[in-house]
Amino acid sequence: MQPVELSDEALYSVLLHALKHPSSAVAGLLLGTAGGEAVHVTAALPVCHGFVTLAPLLEAAMAQAEVHAKAAGGGLRLLGYYQANERLSDGELGAGRRVADRLEAACPEAVALVLDAPALDAALKAAAAGQAEPEGPVLALFQKDGARGWVRGKGLRCASKGVGAQVAQYASRGLHQSLHDFEEHLEDVGRDWLNPGLLQGPA
Repeated sequence: MQPVELSDEALYSVLLHALKHPSSAVAGLLLGTAGGEAVHVTAALPVCHGFVTLAPLLEAAMAQAEVHAKAAGGGLRLLGYYQANERLSDGELGAGRRVADRLEAACPEAVALVLDAPALDAALKAAAAGQAEPEGPVLALFQKDGARGWVRGKGLRCASKGVGAQVAQYASRGLHQSLHDFEEHLEDVGRDWLNPGLLQGPA
């Protein structure tokens, strides 16, 4: 299985989506490029909150994400899925496997990411107390491994130091409230679920 390189933009988009809906499950799509020696995830598109496996909503979002990726060029494609579960102790992909299977059928390199809520909580608490944060990713990687199905991978490369402090800084600027998912976009088309320039929001 190839290593997966996750950009800071994608990482913090996932975390801000979860932070905006702390008592609900959230889910989204991952865009990037595959080929060579690694899978490169460059963007995360938030899709929904509450019910992460709503098939019609996800299908519509996938279709629009594919259009966006094709228009962006550069080999960008829909190659993954992410979710944060409602129960903080739940770090499994669960029903999200069906969504991941749908993506993997079109892109063999497809990956799935699941928020490690206890790890993020520990990082946030350490940052708030001015203490050194625990090192390690706050997302778990799942990859398809033949007959074994979706299994945890160890090849996730992403920011693993100072994540809590960075999330807290973004939250203090209200960026999590500025993020919109596809579900919100359908209610009000003025809410852009592509969230351009999200991390360059108000200082």
